[in-house]
Amino acid sequence: MLDRRQFLRYLGGTAIGVAIAGCKPGPQYDLQSLAQPEVLATLGMGEVRNIGQRYRALNRSEADATAIRNAILASRPLTARLGVSNPPIATLVRADFEHGRTVVLDGWILSVTEARQCALLSALAA
Repeated sequence: MLDRRQFLRYLGGTAIGVAIAGCKPGPQYDLQSLAQPEVLATLGMGEVRNIGQRYRALNRSEADATAIRNAILASRPLTARLGVSNPPIATLVRADFEHGRTVVLDGWILSVTEARQCALLSALAA
């Protein structure tokens, strides 16, 4: 039988263990795979780089590859950030469109995730 103090210690230790396990970083996406927007096949490398450069010019806080990668990963659902799920980038793009998270760059309407992918591609090519 546990007394109150032992129970609270056990409960506290369990809570800390669960918190540490639950907050582990999710799967790591490498820069090259994130820098491959689906629109690349349609628009071509030159246009995607132009869009990416334009996005970076308009969003100074996301001007370098690390900041862009972090922004993409931070936009994932909580379950993905906690490492419970790993949605493909295409799922993030669809969610952006469904929730109205779009930008217009060089006449193209893109999801924020797509724009960030274009920006990442242009940052890596620079």
